[in-house]
Amino acid sequence: MLAGQLLMIECLLLQSVLLHIVVKHRKMASSGKFDGVDFSQINIESLTPELRQIGQGFRCIRGEFVTYWKQGRIQREADAYLCQCWLVRVEDALAGYITLLADKLEVEDTLLIQEGVKYRTFPSVKIGLLAVDRRTKGLGVRLMEWAIDYVITEVVPVIGVRFITVDALYDFDVEPVYDASGFYEKLGFEFADLTETLPPINPYRTMYLDLKPLMEELAIEELDEDHL
Repeated sequence: MLAGQLLMIECLLLQSVLLHIVVKHRKMASSGKFDGVDFSQINIESLTPELRQIGQGFRCIRGEFVTYWKQGRIQREADAYLCQCWLVRVEDALAGYITLLADKLEVEDTLLIQEGVKYRTFPSVKIGLLAVDRRTKGLGVRLMEWAIDYVITEVVPVIGVRFITVDALYDFDVEPVYDASGFYEKLGFEFADLTETLPPINPYRTMYLDLKPLMEELAIEELDEDHL
């Protein structure tokens, strides 16, 4: 009987070791999917019908962003002209995506009063969804920098747009609290409502980026290049 018990213990120990090896192997395999990829200059592509099938294995910290992609929500909204989507892929693996759509910024203060503009509502372009695979590094910043440059160079010259807006996700139902506003603050975004208390009424905090300073800086750089 004792021999049988010892054999059972040995089997359990062996199973535990094998399970540990399998889990470790899977983690090593998955974590290396985007190893060595420099996302700072990677190509960003517009969503096309041919690219709609990629996305298997996409992993985002926010699971709903994975669901939006896999269940076709983003594709349907793009087909309905409610947004436009761009993505980054490494071979056939989806690394991240971003959507842009029309919006308006509404604030209590007259932001542009020093420019003689008394409006409190302004035309803007909105960052609808920004999602990156959690195994990437720097891709969120790359997508945002691309979006800002795209709006300045492609949208502003043909239609009145002063701001980029985003509803920075705020989820206090998780521990620790998920607050995406810090990411956007580092990129120069400001809060539309400075008096908003936490947690907010809605599960997000509206933020905005004033494009004019960036456009003026770009104009100065282009002028300097012309004089070289």
